[in-house]
Amino acid sequence: MTEPMMITKNMRNDREKKVGKIMENINKDIKRATAKGLHECYFACSKESYSEAPFYKEVREKFESYGYRIKPTGFIDGVWQRTEHIEW
Repeated sequence: MTEPMMITKNMRNDREKKVGKIMENINKDIKRATAKGLHECYFACSKESYSEAPFYKEVREKFESYGYRIKPTGFIDGVWQRTEHIEW
């Protein structure tokens, strides 16, 4: 019987780098929004994006563990958006 391949150190490190880069981008957006006196901004990690979807749950959980809330963007000009916003 064939067994699943073991997750290697390189595989873990690559994942950590990608998650870290996504989180850096979100942190930059949060800093820009707070500088404008806002309490929400675009959550730049999409479960719909091919490159971000594998990391979506992990990134979302990390921000929520720090007290952030992620919610749907909602309607813009009568059109439901598939994006999300992060609030603090």
